[in-house]
Amino acid sequence: MKLNAKRIERKTKFLKVNSYDCVDSTNNIAKAMALDDCDEGITVVATKQTAGRGRLGRSFLSKRGGVYFSIILLPKKQEKETLFITVAAAVAAARAIESVSGKKCDIKWVNDIYINGKKVCGILAEGSNDYVVLGVGINLFAPKGDFPKNLPLAGSVFSKKCNIFRKNVKKEQIIAEFANNFFSFYQKLSQKEFITEYQNRSFLTGKEITYTKNGENHKATVIGIDNDANLVVKSGELEQKLSYGEIQIVGMEQQAV
Repeated sequence: MKLNAKRIERKTKFLKVNSYDCVDSTNNIAKAMALDDCDEGITVVATKQTAGRGRLGRSFLSKRGGVYFSIILLPKKQEKETLFITVAAAVAAARAIESVSGKKCDIKWVNDIYINGKKVCGILAEGSNDYVVLGVGINLFAPKGDFPKNLPLAGSVFSKKCNIFRKNVKKEQIIAEFANNFFSFYQKLSQKEFITEYQNRSFLTGKEITYTKNGENHKATVIGIDNDANLVVKSGELEQKLSYGEIQIVGMEQQAV
């Protein structure tokens, strides 16, 4: 059952919504649209994906119960500034989820949203010099039969069952809330008004992690996040800034999401 596009649009002035029940990937459809010189804010929404993906080409579980959407952006800013799109989106997603659930959201650097130690949202930005497609996947409700055992860190915003109409209304609301928060940041991205909140929501600060650099594995403690969204870590007396890469929290099971 697809979501009501008009109902989403009435809650936000920033989106023009194309709603589907099931697609392979909302990012795929949005990227094809972006090649046709479409307007900024065109959005592809689905209640299920058959080939959802996350960072590094990993599969992203996209069963019914979640909400998946991709927004076409046409940034006119400097390339360095566009690097903050994902960071702004993470804060917007955290705010949107809290607005419909009342549950505190943390951000796992760079772009995952956690509630009570479980991942409930992932973000993937893809594009070219001409456009960026910002994809967001939120596990609003657990899928039928719950999450697979090989995804021990996957969770959902709501655990209680409810009727399909109420589920859809919440999905529509969360998309609109995300858009309203995200575009308030995006329209003045260089000012980085989101960075302090991003830092304060850090799920990793104080945790021991492992990371890979130059092909070698390292262990460190996370100190925090700097104003350029780098992860600041300390190993012994050595303090470093990580601008990208894969990290793993020591003691937490890994999941390919």
